[in-house]
Amino acid sequence: MNQEWNKGLSLDSAVLEKTKKMKPIDLMVGVLCKDVETTVLNVLNVINEGLYRNFPEYNMAIVISKADSADSTDDAISLFQPYKNIHCIVANDITNGGKGAGVMTIFEIAHEVEAKCVVLMDGDLLSIKPGWIQTIANPVVYGRADLTVPYYIRDKNDGVITNNLVYPFTRTLYGIDIRQPIAGEFALSRNLYEALREHPLFPPDFGIDIFIVTSAAAEGFYVKEGLFSLKIHESTTHYLEPEKFLIPMFRKVTRSMFELARYYQDYWSKRPSRWASKYHRVSFSQKPIPVQINIDDMDRSFRNDYVSVKESMHNFIPSEIAYEIDGIVNNDNDFNAELWAKIVFHYASAYKNSHDESKIYTLLDSLKTLWIGRFVSYARQVEQMDVNESEKIIQAQAEIFEKEFEYLKNIY
Repeated sequence: MNQEWNKGLSLDSAVLEKTKKMKPIDLMVGVLCKDVETTVLNVLNVINEGLYRNFPEYNMAIVISKADSADSTDDAISLFQPYKNIHCIVANDITNGGKGAGVMTIFEIAHEVEAKCVVLMDGDLLSIKPGWIQTIANPVVYGRADLTVPYYIRDKNDGVITNNLVYPFTRTLYGIDIRQPIAGEFALSRNLYEALREHPLFPPDFGIDIFIVTSAAAEGFYVKEGLFSLKIHESTTHYLEPEKFLIPMFRKVTRSMFELARYYQDYWSKRPSRWASKYHRVSFSQKPIPVQINIDDMDRSFRNDYVSVKESMHNFIPSEIAYEIDGIVNNDNDFNAELWAKIVFHYASAYKNSHDESKIYTLLDSLKTLWIGRFVSYARQVEQMDVNESEKIIQAQAEIFEKEFEYLKNIY
């Protein structure tokens, strides 16, 4: 990972001139935009209303960070008219790269306007409500948190990277039970975003979400969940075409997650296992909008890809685990959570000593195949369950990861 991509970058002179006239800002909402022509105007109008309605006595700003789009996103943004008491800046991403580049742009503007709180919102949200801004920002505004991460009510087939990988891994290593560490939206204190601006592992891509949550936890900032609401975003429609959206996202998120584990080894390796309540917490949330997936197609993808990654896989896991995976592919054995936790930990350990780009790509590519296999097993297990029943399976898997924490420490 290029750890110096953000060095020497600077905001456009016109943008800098605008920031001088605005500061200091109390509350700033940054909106990330790429190919969001059908959604972004509504997102901006809802944010505008949320700020106007809930923070009338504050100095506020909306910052729109644009990546190059193939559609008419720029035209849609040009139609936005903020209330007179709300400042607005439209800026191109400070560099190319992806979502992380947009977040860096927003953080740089926040730095210039001395923003006390920054809220990040994706421009493709379909379910955003004016009250979201207040709910996610208030813990930071009132000094009760450095980072607020939303808990979205999502279908059992949504959050496919989160449920089986990012959530249990992050919960185990850093001791924070943040259910959706890559939720996409956040509220950050000035202390936190200033610390992140200087972080050597700031990713320019989809790794930005896990970077924010992991760094906050490991650096001693106070992280809090909030905003319990349904989430519908346009990108969920890409789940039926995993190679176009989910797989590239998987590689970037997982790489950032493993890179951070290496960077923060001194922190998590000395940390005891997370305390677990003896009481089971029952979820009885409202029913989310279903997310359609094709389990049979994903199963075929897993089995076909396994042939090509089987040999390289042996470089990252011990032979006894490889033998168990063969049993899954050849004999339809269960791809259980215990095996999956050990696989993930071995790959994290292998990543620690991987610095060559070709080896890292091979590592992530073979883990991607195994992740699809584990997801297929999970999806079939919960196929007839509602969202609350399936949540028990996800929580049980996270507990298994925690039980294997010492295993990770021993092999890392």
